[in-house]
Amino acid sequence: MSLLADREHWHDFFGEDYLLFSEVILHGERTAFEVDQLLQLLRLPQGARILDLGCGQGRISVPLAQRGYKVTGVDASGALLAAARERAESAGAAEAAGTKGTNGTAGTAGNVSFIELDMRELEAVEEFDAVINLGTAFGYLQSEEEDKDIVRRIVRSLKPGGQFIQETENREFKLMHSAKKTWDMMNGQPVWSQREFDSVSGRWNEVMNWLEAGSLKTSRLNLRLYAATELLGMHTGAGLICEGVYGGFDFSPLTTNSPRLLIHMKKKQDA
Repeated sequence: MSLLADREHWHDFFGEDYLLFSEVILHGERTAFEVDQLLQLLRLPQGARILDLGCGQGRISVPLAQRGYKVTGVDASGALLAAARERAESAGAAEAAGTKGTNGTAGTAGNVSFIELDMRELEAVEEFDAVINLGTAFGYLQSEEEDKDIVRRIVRSLKPGGQFIQETENREFKLMHSAKKTWDMMNGQPVWSQREFDSVSGRWNEVMNWLEAGSLKTSRLNLRLYAATELLGMHTGAGLICEGVYGGFDFSPLTTNSPRLLIHMKKKQDA
């Protein structure tokens, strides 16, 4: 497999099949809790501008918009954004016809707009009061330098004093508690997976298989699992100040027994 194909495989992963299974994990109860906790952490007034970077199917963007925030959801998956727009419509805000913006193809629904855009192409300058990157939406690119560049773009997009919230896997927990082979039922479908971690590259590779209409289907997840210290170094190196590190949205202390990792950063007022 070529380097380019390996780097860009996530285009296939985050498609219709992802939508089929992800809602089992990213269910409504979890989403409601995370939105409440996120707003408690940010403490922003209604009308504040929030960028949901890697917004997926809009599970966080739409509830934030319903709470009165001006939300921009950015994702590179057209399939997930189509689902996000449907979610916005079903929430009671009719979506306007898609328009071509300076940074991608957008469509609006009330207080939320969705833009199809690769994170590497984010060009916003001091537009947002907060940027959120939730649900393990980071680390899929092949190069650490590309990830660092994305963080620099995030910092540039924030207003002085703006906040960055990142929520992702806790690498230590995942490595200690994840079996190499698994068998699960997801959305009524038996799914079996083969998992491997490369200690040199820091990358997690997971191949999932399931049957659909009698045919075997396969999807591959490959991403860089960053330790908390690595992410903090990346963020502070880009000019952010650490406000807190937690073991997830319950705001518990981060330990090796925390399934998730949540980092709260802030841009300097005089940046």
